[in-house]
Amino acid sequence: MEHATPALIFPETVPSSPAVMNLLIFFSALSYYMPTESAGATYRDNNLINTLCREYAPAPLGDDLDRFNRLLREMELSRPDELSRLFSAAKAPMAPGKARDQDEISTASVYSALNKDAEKQTSIRYKERLWQARLILKLAEMLDRREAEVRQGLALVSSAEQKIFASLEGLGEAGTSDLSELSSLNKLRSSKADDNQLHGSSLRGSGMLLNLRMKAWAELYLADSQDFHPLILATANPESGAILLDGFENTWRQDPIKLFSLSMPAVDIPDMEEVWEQYLTSRKIFLEAAEKNMGYFARFLKEIACSAGSAPVNVEKISLLAENVSAWEKKVKIHFPGKETGFSKLDFFCFPGISFTELFQRLFHLEGPLYAHKPKSSTALLAILNK
Repeated sequence: MEHATPALIFPETVPSSPAVMNLLIFFSALSYYMPTESAGATYRDNNLINTLCREYAPAPLGDDLDRFNRLLREMELSRPDELSRLFSAAKAPMAPGKARDQDEISTASVYSALNKDAEKQTSIRYKERLWQARLILKLAEMLDRREAEVRQGLALVSSAEQKIFASLEGLGEAGTSDLSELSSLNKLRSSKADDNQLHGSSLRGSGMLLNLRMKAWAELYLADSQDFHPLILATANPESGAILLDGFENTWRQDPIKLFSLSMPAVDIPDMEEVWEQYLTSRKIFLEAAEKNMGYFARFLKEIACSAGSAPVNVEKISLLAENVSAWEKKVKIHFPGKETGFSKLDFFCFPGISFTELFQRLFHLEGPLYAHKPKSSTALLAILNK
């Protein structure tokens, strides 16, 4: 289709439903990485959203998958203060036929390693990096789940407290069942808070992990040799986008170019089949109404992505872009009333003459295989959903 504009989500390997739903208002399709080829897709039970999202493992583990999954299960059952030890001890397997002794290395092994061919050494180091990148991304998934559990627990406590206050205001005395519920929820909140203080807050830890998570995701990007590869990287995490924007500015000593911004309905609905149907129907009607504008944005972004230098800035193109942005704003306000949903901003940027391959290699000091579908002459496009 003329207005088809796909995107690749980063750095999440299990993107949230609200993020996907918001981004799909503009993008025709989304894809995201799995660290390994293990089962367990985010939307396994939702065929509706599966038609618009594609998950895949850019660097499958193959024969090493069972060992990797055993390590993950051990990490999942471990205390947070044990994760660093497990991670540092987790090494990628040696090449076939080479046994690894994790406790002792003989003099002969050291001598042999020092005399290996340089190309083979590079290959082994690269395999180690990919192994660790997968572990980082899986640990980030674990932290995301724990943060979600804490938020859910706090929300339950807040709801119970509101019921207690309402009872006190209305009746002068809270019901026994309400007080019991609040007491049990407070114990849950206290237990989680103590655990976070003892082992480091998962909320704080997740933020500290972001740069490492971005680097790990970049490793998978460079290892991605599949033909399907969207020109645009998209994120619903402004902090992740800022890492790339600031990194480009600091490394290349020039500002990334902001192309345009679009208002997006802040959609957030339960994961229910009938509600998904309603969402997809509303999305379809809106995209039909904005088809001409979508076609223009798709052509504009493709032209920018294929340019090897600065983005075109002639008056005619600026005027036409502004006209389509204005039309989009009017249509999105009509189809998604702000008083019901609120609005976010989807901001589009480009890195003139710099591809994401070059960007990731320079920012994170990475080396890896280069593939024909990631030409160095292309211009990287970045979309950031700001709430």
